[in-house]
Amino acid sequence: MPTYVSTAGQPVRDQAAFWRHLVSEAFGPLELRADAREGFAGRIVGRTLGPVQVSEVHAPAHVVSRAARHVLRDGREHYKLSLLLRGSGVVEQAGRHVEVGSGDLVLYDLARPIRFALREHDLLALTIPRSVIPLPPAHVAALAGTVLGSRSGPGRLAVSFLTALAADGDAAEGPHGPHVGEALVSVVTGAMRERLDGVLPAAGAHAEMLARIEDWIEENLQHPGLSPAVIARAHHVSVRQLHRIFQAAGTTVAAHVRARRLDHCRRELSAAEPGERVNTIAARWGFPDAASFSRAFRRAYGAAPRDYRS
Repeated sequence: MPTYVSTAGQPVRDQAAFWRHLVSEAFGPLELRADAREGFAGRIVGRTLGPVQVSEVHAPAHVVSRAARHVLRDGREHYKLSLLLRGSGVVEQAGRHVEVGSGDLVLYDLARPIRFALREHDLLALTIPRSVIPLPPAHVAALAGTVLGSRSGPGRLAVSFLTALAADGDAAEGPHGPHVGEALVSVVTGAMRERLDGVLPAAGAHAEMLARIEDWIEENLQHPGLSPAVIARAHHVSVRQLHRIFQAAGTTVAAHVRARRLDHCRRELSAAEPGERVNTIAARWGFPDAASFSRAFRRAYGAAPRDYRS
């Protein structure tokens, strides 16, 4: 079921502050500036589609910003994509200053400071955990604060998909919602790869080795003793070489293993029988300690495992 929140029931003088609270709850702590003397008529319709949080947003002109202190306090590791359906504005992140308009799909990283100034607008926002995007964060960083797609050129298929979703979000509800979410991840990943064409390193012996190691890790994720030493030995490389291979891809061995295990836990939680314990699923994928699993899952997906399942 979608969730609907609005400032309409608040006193005019409190509407902007209430909106800041709503948006902070949805996307993490931030600052908001707006001319709210005549009120702030904003609303959000939110849906959870598998790993993706989808929000339909209508709001008057305002400026939101996340400073370094907000990022440190929040700690979430998510990408956010905003498809501007109506209106225009400016997004600033990673030293980039980009003007956006209707039909533009903007990508930014919630783990980095950002400033977004918008005129009155309607937009569709996707909040996606980093761990479900199968691209090195160091490469995706090259796209932070840029237009990922528009109605022509790279990313136009993603824009078409999201425009259709915005037009009929109710069609994504129900038992097939998680599948729509997985499709969203695939479409967004495709748009990122399209924009990164020429930026990602060319395939070669190094890339082929990484691919073989990642495939082997995927097949052995449930092995309780999976460690850099075990992985290196299985591929006849030193632990030091193994770390260099993953470092070149912008990540670490431990981070990759943790992200893949968490993703399998997330998938099983979405499909688990009501009686199956969360701890059982976590232990099956290499998380024997329930408390550390819960903390890692919350950092990755913004919700406790039990809340995510429900």
